[in-house]
Amino acid sequence: MLPTQYENFIRLVNETVPQERIITDTFQTLAYGTDASFYRLTPKVIVKVASEAEVTVVMTLAERLGLPICFRASGTSLSGQAITDSILVSITPDWKGYEILEGGKKIKMQCGVLGSEANKALAPHQTMLALMPASVDAASVGGMAINNAAGMNSLDTYQMMDSARFVFLDGTVLDTGCEKSRAAFSEQRQDLMQGVCDLSETLRSNPDLAKRVANKYSIKNTTGYGLRSLLDFNDPIDMIAHLMIGSEGTLGFISEVTHNTIKKEPFKASAFLVFPDIATAGKAVTRFKNNQTPVTAAEMIDYYSLQAVAHMQGVPDYVKNVPQGTVAILVQAESDTDKGLNTHIATIKKEIADLPTVVPAQFTKDPKEYAAYWTVRKGIFPAVGANRPKGTTTLIEDVAFSIDTLSEALVDLQQLMQRYDYQDGVIYGHALDGNLHFIFSQSFQTADDIARYESFMEAVCHLVVEKYDGSLKAEHGTGRNMAPFVQQEWGPEAYDLMLGIKQLFDPKGILNPDVMITEDPKLYTKNIKPMPVVSDIIDQCIECGFCERMCPSKNLTLTPRQRIVGKRELQIIDLDHKPEFEEKYDYFGVDTCAGCGLCSTVCPVGINTGDLIRHIRQNKNESLEDRAQWIAKNFGTLTKGVKATLGTANLLHKVLGKNLMQTVTDGSRKLSGNRLGKWTPAMPTAADSIAPPAPQENSQRQVVYLPSCVTRTMGPAKDAKEQTGLFDKTVGLLRKAGYQVIIPDGIDKQCCGMPFESKGMFTQADQKASESVEMLKLASNNGQLPIYCDTSPCTNRLKSYQQAGLDIYEPVEFIHKFLMDDLTFTPTDEKVACHITCTARRMGLEAQTVDLINACSTNAVFPEQVTCCGWAGDKGFTTPELNQSALAALKPQVQDCSAGYSTSRTCEIGLSHHSGIDYQSIVYLVDKCTEAAT
Repeated sequence: MLPTQYENFIRLVNETVPQERIITDTFQTLAYGTDASFYRLTPKVIVKVASEAEVTVVMTLAERLGLPICFRASGTSLSGQAITDSILVSITPDWKGYEILEGGKKIKMQCGVLGSEANKALAPHQTMLALMPASVDAASVGGMAINNAAGMNSLDTYQMMDSARFVFLDGTVLDTGCEKSRAAFSEQRQDLMQGVCDLSETLRSNPDLAKRVANKYSIKNTTGYGLRSLLDFNDPIDMIAHLMIGSEGTLGFISEVTHNTIKKEPFKASAFLVFPDIATAGKAVTRFKNNQTPVTAAEMIDYYSLQAVAHMQGVPDYVKNVPQGTVAILVQAESDTDKGLNTHIATIKKEIADLPTVVPAQFTKDPKEYAAYWTVRKGIFPAVGANRPKGTTTLIEDVAFSIDTLSEALVDLQQLMQRYDYQDGVIYGHALDGNLHFIFSQSFQTADDIARYESFMEAVCHLVVEKYDGSLKAEHGTGRNMAPFVQQEWGPEAYDLMLGIKQLFDPKGILNPDVMITEDPKLYTKNIKPMPVVSDIIDQCIECGFCERMCPSKNLTLTPRQRIVGKRELQIIDLDHKPEFEEKYDYFGVDTCAGCGLCSTVCPVGINTGDLIRHIRQNKNESLEDRAQWIAKNFGTLTKGVKATLGTANLLHKVLGKNLMQTVTDGSRKLSGNRLGKWTPAMPTAADSIAPPAPQENSQRQVVYLPSCVTRTMGPAKDAKEQTGLFDKTVGLLRKAGYQVIIPDGIDKQCCGMPFESKGMFTQADQKASESVEMLKLASNNGQLPIYCDTSPCTNRLKSYQQAGLDIYEPVEFIHKFLMDDLTFTPTDEKVACHITCTARRMGLEAQTVDLINACSTNAVFPEQVTCCGWAGDKGFTTPELNQSALAALKPQVQDCSAGYSTSRTCEIGLSHHSGIDYQSIVYLVDKCTEAAT
């Protein structure tokens, strides 16, 4: 039972926010309430807000009832700013609006826009966000602003913000870019206006304190409230706006922000400069900074960090096996001309010419290579965390030193970690700013563990504050780990000003309490997130949340991070609550996981949460082993049965009509307890029988064509404009390109094994894959001929399974490699949509798919916010809400397209249904737009 005041809050907020967006059950509050930090608090209530009006209602009700609230966007913050044991206010996907201004010089964004989404929108204008935190691809711009995140250059929201829109605790709204709003706010909140003016006057009238504040911001600093706002501006509204930046949700809510952008230079080069020790690396950075060397970014990466990321794709060979103690600096140079870039590279090399290096400087201008370098840099924190001893917690902090003291401070920090026996500790960071991150693993199991951690943190504070007068928090925000030390860094006079700021904006102290101001000196040792040992598949996960943006179920049930949180909780939960928790997890964690593996494509350590779920399904489906074995042995019979069922459904569709058919099938599904599959008008008809094509005269080349079991059973939808089956269309295209097409003997009985694998039936999955590989070896003369498979998921399954050296290609891959020169492309002007399947993404075929589509159409659409379609083999039939949620953003983006194209027949069922246009294989588009080359 919730306390009475929370029950009252829920009752009142439900007058505005629908019940389905008010969450109180312990399973969901735990899963949704976890962020990327090493702290955990479980909310009593989560309210998912879809508009500014709803935020206002929540804030005013909380203020009236005196209930603490915390705001949450992507939850990538590292210092516990997005967790609470009270009311968590989480934004829905509705906050995704943006507007490009002044030809890309500015961008106005709602708070839920991800940094990667903003940069994608700005790319055609050759501009980008100035903010470059490692989490930029996964973090929201609202979260970055409220924490004043910076990153791999010296620019932050405080500097780059043009205007913003805020909601305050009493419900007043301020849009600093609107003169009418500024005037109205000045009238409504005279108390706040006068209060910040008084605080500014207090600071300005104390020259010594004012000078100290100015000096403190000569390096990066996010410790405590941004006192520089009281000096940098004279208009109280500008003071208020900039106090909000970096306030970590303790002063109000940011609903929208407009950024000035920076130019993307067309010519870039990057290199890992490798030095023998941390002191030498520090000297190099000091020279770059003091001599204004043309380095746009310089990221220091110590030896243990290098070891943690050595496995990642893109790490140069000369970095993988460096001697112990080596420290690298990842640098980037940029210019608007190639000649200018070459000059910059020469200058950088000259700057370090007299310093000892492990390997000579090796710059790359290849965009793929230097992009990979920076992806590696972004992955350091998760990669280091993955190497922690099992059962320990990964802790990260970031400090800043004056550049003139950087080399000495680096050595001191390194020695301090060794003194406290953090032998796995690493140091890396934004060296040009003297901004260093340090990571170490920590157990909190015993009193001695906690005592060691307390002593170490006190020593860090003494080193940073007393010896170097640096910043205890450079860019990650104060958070729970440093809130007890804010006064130590700033001193009593400055801290009193901060108390005054908090009192002005939040008199009751209900906005994110303890995150900036706390009276608990031991707060940093409390509410540590448990990390129980669960499975080798996921034990490396530190819950950073980088995976979440790719997940098709993220807006329906859980993300990969949340599935891992739930699975870990099942390991430690008490027996009384476990049955209820397991029941929830069955649906939220297992049934609605697409198993697409897209999470692994953005996880720095490659964790595929789908593998975890498949192993869970294996345990759940043990009793069905005999049935699975029968199906594997009689697969040809099964496909005939599926075709018969599709034929019957199509006949009923013709007789009953679309509307009545939908009514009847929906009613039957409901009566069956959803055991019958979901029918839609986009359902396929039964495929025509396939037959090996006749020999083609003058064909100099041969290809083995593997039609998937889906192609062999599923034909076009009843109302599809193109009624030719995929098998015939594919054979026609291959023959047009001059290929003799070979169909393997026994194809009707074979399958790649994916339907079995998705259910956790690994034995049968491998059995069918093995049989298929043997069949293909025979058909291809032991791999002498290329093999074409018409469906991406089947191709990937066979590629990952077989070790026979067979060259197996999916449609885009084969066409791009073999047919582009053998066909004459005449692109259509028709607007067409393209869905890049999750498998194609995992296979690294995005760029090839875009190339192929653009060769066929001058007006192609690649919908945003659509990753995996969520059909997931048969989930579109059994769990249709997953497909619906995954494709929620699709229809508005493609409704004026003439057709859509993909590389998976089952995906095309859901895509057609939820878009309102026909989706078919990309082969249809290629065939339409090509002629045989003469």
